[in-house]
Amino acid sequence: MGRKRRPALTKQGKSETKAELSVRAEAEKRLMGSDDKIKEVPAYLDELEQAYYKYLVTELEISGIIGNLDIGVVEQTAIALSDLRKLDAQLKRDGIIIQQIDRNQNSVMKENPAFGAKQKVLNQYRALTSLLGMSPASRAQLAGMKIEQKEQEEDPLFQVLAGGNK
Repeated sequence: MGRKRRPALTKQGKSETKAELSVRAEAEKRLMGSDDKIKEVPAYLDELEQAYYKYLVTELEISGIIGNLDIGVVEQTAIALSDLRKLDAQLKRDGIIIQQIDRNQNSVMKENPAFGAKQKVLNQYRALTSLLGMSPASRAQLAGMKIEQKEQEEDPLFQVLAGGNK
């Protein structure tokens, strides 16, 4: 199975020309749908999850790559962040290694089950953040593309080639 196709906005034209990426970016924008409901914080989230949801939406809106279709992914990311915070608190309180009594009534040291749960939630969080373009590499690439786009908009030669007159 091949790699997942990345959004056109996050590519730089190595496997596709800039014209092809431009066409694909426009198509992706149409498919993204509206963004009028993304700011509505779901009431069923707990207080910490709601705070994370608001934070994520505020920060992701800047990139212009989220819409109503991403609500579920943002919700799950907020839940994962909340769960990670709770699991960290539990691990800080109880420790990674805990003492338990086995079936023979012997005291044994075991890994805290919260540690394994944290690893599962962390893997889920990593997957969700990659869907939202929240990795440092994704952000760096988006930033570079925005700078390049601004430079092109200000370049008189590019404007002439693009057919625009200023």
